[in-house]
Amino acid sequence: MKVKRFFIKLILLIFPVYIIWVIYIETMPMFYNTPNNTRWLFIKESLSEKDKIPLTNILFLGESRVNAAIDFTQFKNSYSFASGGATPIEMYYILTKYLKNNKTPDTLFYSISPRFLTEIFGFYDYAIRNNLFTYNDITEINKNYKNHPQDTVLGNYFMLKYLAYSANYIEYYQSDVNHNHVIGAYKKNLKFIEENKQLNGGRPHPGLKDSCSSLNYETKYIDFTPSPLLTFYLEETFHLCRKNNIHIIFEFMPMNKSSYNKLTPKFITSYKLYIQNLAIQFPNHQISDSVYFYNDSFFGDASHLNSKGKKKYTKYLKTLIGNNSNVN
Repeated sequence: MKVKRFFIKLILLIFPVYIIWVIYIETMPMFYNTPNNTRWLFIKESLSEKDKIPLTNILFLGESRVNAAIDFTQFKNSYSFASGGATPIEMYYILTKYLKNNKTPDTLFYSISPRFLTEIFGFYDYAIRNNLFTYNDITEINKNYKNHPQDTVLGNYFMLKYLAYSANYIEYYQSDVNHNHVIGAYKKNLKFIEENKQLNGGRPHPGLKDSCSSLNYETKYIDFTPSPLLTFYLEETFHLCRKNNIHIIFEFMPMNKSSYNKLTPKFITSYKLYIQNLAIQFPNHQISDSVYFYNDSFFGDASHLNSKGKKKYTKYLKTLIGNNSNVN
């Protein structure tokens, strides 16, 4: 009986502390988030109109390689939702939420690396954690996942993992809290969000080198084996654009030369065939199957262009977009 009473008292002590912790995590993320999570929080709040998105003719979707490669301020009425580790799942729901509250853009520039057409990186940790998805979104994702039984990209027991992120605040939020000493990030995050706004939704990419010959993630692949679920959401995004008369520009972000030279011919061929199939499904759009490189001196790390590379790629993109939208 003494042991039973002890555990009852312990639970009664721990439960209120846990509730206070949950309230803190839910209501004060700016005080403890690291930049990756603040980026996704900023996107979520932008889409919910807490941070008003300016009038946009060109929308940019993708992952961190897009943010590192493009100076969005060089394009009139442009806005970027590209975010590190993003897959077509996050980008599809971002676009649907954007279209509900904002004027339909003329052009969508979209680039997603082969890596994030085959595997998940930031989906749970960033997008789910920062409440980008509603519960209805999650159940819809789970339904579509079940429609592709051969796919393992989200792992087993997807709904249980989602519920774990929604309930286990000690495990899934502790690393950011520890990093920022519980309440140490507020001013840093305010500054970071302001930088995102000034870059037309882009994210600053600090710490890049003047040159990099390290090998990027795709050099680990022998073949390109896209996820059926991620392909489904990529195609759904394109269908959504077609329905709303949005012109699509889909591009492969350049690799550094060292990485390109290590790609297998099988990988390049299978990736090109995959993109060519998309181009057949969605004619009258600019869907490029090019796989190409810039010299290593234009890269700040294995995957991201440095400031020289950003200037070079932005100049190219302004020419590519041409008459589809206005550029500065």
